[in-house]
Amino acid sequence: MTQSVMRDVIVIGGGPGGAAVATLLTSQGHDVALLTRPTPTVAWLAESIPASARKLLIQVGALEAVEAARFIPNEGNMVWWAGGPERLEQFPRGQSGFHVDRGGLEGALLDLANKVGTFVYSDAPVRSVTKEPEGWHVEAGTSTHRARWVLDASGRSGVVARHDMRIRERDTTTLALVGQWEDTAPDAEDPSLTLVESYKDGWAWSVPTSETTRCVTVMVDPRRTEMRRELGLDGMLRSELAKAHQLSDRLSRGRVIGSTRACAASVYGASKFGQPGLLLVGDAGSAIDPLSSYGVKKALSSAWLAAVVVHTALSDETMANTAIDFFDAREKEVYETYRARSVPFLEEAMDAHGHAFWEARAIAARAASGTESKHVHDETVDDPYDRANAEREAEKFVGDPVVRTVYEEIRTRPNIALQPGPTLGITTKPAVVGNQIALEPHLTSKRLPQGTRFIRNVDLRRLVELGPHQTQVPDFFSAYNAAGTPVDLADFLAALAATVGAGFLKLDELPNEN
Repeated sequence: MTQSVMRDVIVIGGGPGGAAVATLLTSQGHDVALLTRPTPTVAWLAESIPASARKLLIQVGALEAVEAARFIPNEGNMVWWAGGPERLEQFPRGQSGFHVDRGGLEGALLDLANKVGTFVYSDAPVRSVTKEPEGWHVEAGTSTHRARWVLDASGRSGVVARHDMRIRERDTTTLALVGQWEDTAPDAEDPSLTLVESYKDGWAWSVPTSETTRCVTVMVDPRRTEMRRELGLDGMLRSELAKAHQLSDRLSRGRVIGSTRACAASVYGASKFGQPGLLLVGDAGSAIDPLSSYGVKKALSSAWLAAVVVHTALSDETMANTAIDFFDAREKEVYETYRARSVPFLEEAMDAHGHAFWEARAIAARAASGTESKHVHDETVDDPYDRANAEREAEKFVGDPVVRTVYEEIRTRPNIALQPGPTLGITTKPAVVGNQIALEPHLTSKRLPQGTRFIRNVDLRRLVELGPHQTQVPDFFSAYNAAGTPVDLADFLAALAATVGAGFLKLDELPNEN
């Protein structure tokens, strides 16, 4: 055994989440060790990264590395769902995502971690993790490691998470059968699209890995699907694909290359995502239905927030527990949000196919997300880390009829007179400020008692401070932008209307308006 030193952080797992959080913390000046397995074991597995993940790739400093890897562009989705018509979902021009082989993605992100100075141990399967008074003791491969913090980013294996922290759903076991398909006559119409199709007792998914090859996956529950195991994995994959008529027709010109693999794809959560000195990052904490295609995006989001939390705790020990609680609450919120977003799709398939596979998943998703009614789908939630729950509630408030009325009044008034609202209050809540968790004042009122601070990145507290001194909206807009980070006029007006509608500010009548 090599002699161990006390580091700031040990990251277990070299997947997207582990590599990203290690890179971020190392870049912030912390002493970080990243423990990975010898060679990525998932080189055969492909992932679809949506265009909306670009922002996160920039936040974790990985966009340039991912673009340099020259992965196949992801231009959108072709969907055949619940027996409905073909549906094309294209990303905006110039905003493509990426189709990546998992091994290539891991390699690019690990190279980035190495470049910033992370101590990467590439042959270090973890054998034990022990809590000590000063921190953690980790036995990995032939080496011993000690650190103040451990981040479990080991994915489904959950090196730490599997010990009394993971919550499994017994009724929704999912097995993924994954194969590579070579197309001898590729379709010129959709070479860069993700293909998705539901069928009676499962669903199929395919992404391109080169100009002539595709990764093809079927998601099934072995307990609820008639599978002829004597056919072997290759035969079972072909048998399931035959049920997905549209996708199998697209692939009919090609042939299977290599061997079919089987891997777990079940959904799970965690009872707690963080505790003193420990965070569960990405899939170590929770796994969402692969149907969303947000797995990598979710891992990067989790990594970014984990870096913020650990940096906060290492910089100011008095904020450690607050930061951990913030991470735990946000990770639970993320999991529940994604589960809620899956409900309408699962129920649509349940209604169309009438199979226990879909019924069990719809019931479980409703229960996990707290969604009781059918066909609930919140399209406003793009990235759960963009704003806290209260801020999302405030964003919804922008569509309130009172706010719309205020908006039109502000837009048409030549002059304004603003005063603090009679029910305006201040509460202190944790929030992400730069690269740390800080206690920030949030505005409250009778209409928004939960408290909020930002709407569309407009600082509502600044609006309340500046508003009583303004008489014209254009001057108010200029004064706001001069006092801090500038915003667009449309966002400013929406936030101002919401501020008045919520009662944070009161719009008084002017003398000449009577």
